[in-house]
Amino acid sequence: MSAEPATTLSVIPIPGREGAVEVPWDGETARARGVFGFDSMDTRSRSFNLIRARLLEMNMKRGWRMIGVVSATPNVGKSFISANVSASLSRDPRFRTYVVDLDLRRGSLSDFFGLAPESGLRDYLQGTPGVDAPAVYHLEGERLLIMPTMAGKIHSAELLAGERAQTLLRSMRVSDEKNLFIVDLPPVFANDDASTAMGRLDAYIVVAEEGKTKQREIQDAVNLLGDARLAGVILNKYRGGVVSEGYGVDDYYAAGYGQAEAKPKS
Repeated sequence: MSAEPATTLSVIPIPGREGAVEVPWDGETARARGVFGFDSMDTRSRSFNLIRARLLEMNMKRGWRMIGVVSATPNVGKSFISANVSASLSRDPRFRTYVVDLDLRRGSLSDFFGLAPESGLRDYLQGTPGVDAPAVYHLEGERLLIMPTMAGKIHSAELLAGERAQTLLRSMRVSDEKNLFIVDLPPVFANDDASTAMGRLDAYIVVAEEGKTKQREIQDAVNLLGDARLAGVILNKYRGGVVSEGYGVDDYYAAGYGQAEAKPKS
C-alpha cells in the first residue's frame, strides 16, 4: 500500500493559555451571558457538573476526549449546552479544556463569551492570508480555552472535509492527552457538516428541547451518527431535573439564560 501524502499527515500546534488572547471576564459577566458552569456555588451549574462527571468517567474508561455537541434541528440550546459543559469541565485542574465552534454557518459561542475575534476558525479553514493557525482565546480568571468562528453563508461542509479542517482535527487528536475538546457542531439535519466532522471525534451528545424536539428526530440523528459513540441525550428545558437516558436542564436553568440573552440559541 502506498504511503499517504505527507501533506495529509501534517499537524499544527494547539495553543495553550500562553498563546491565547485574554479577554475581560468576571462572575457578573458570566451570569449575564448565561454561562453558569464556571461557578460551582451557583445552583444553575448543577446539571452541567453532572454532565461533566459523566464525560470524565467516559474519558477514564474509554479515552474519549473529543466530544461533539449536536442537535437534530436548530434553536434548541445546543450552544448554550456547549458553553456551560465546557465551562464546568474547565474547572478540573487535571485537564485543559477547549471549546471549539465548528458550527460555521451559525456559530454563536462568540456571543456567549463576548468575543469579537479579528479572525476565527472560518478564516483558518478558508486559508485566509496570514491565518496559519486558528485563534485561541481565554477568559480572564478562567482556564477555558475558546476557538471561535464567525457565522456566515459559506460552503461549510466542503470546508470541514478540506485539508485544513482535517489537519486541525488531527492536531487535536495528537495533542497532549490532558486536552479535552468540546466541539459545537451544526444541527445534524441542517447539512452534512456534523457527519463530516464526527469522523474524527470520539463521541457526541445530542441536545433536545422538551416539547419541541420529537423523539423521532433524536432517533434519526443517532441512526445517522451511530449509537456506538453516543455519550448521551440532554433535554434542555426539562421540567423533571435529571432523567435516566441523559441529563436534563430544567426551566430554572434555561430561564436564566433566556432572560440574560436575547440572541437566538443555535
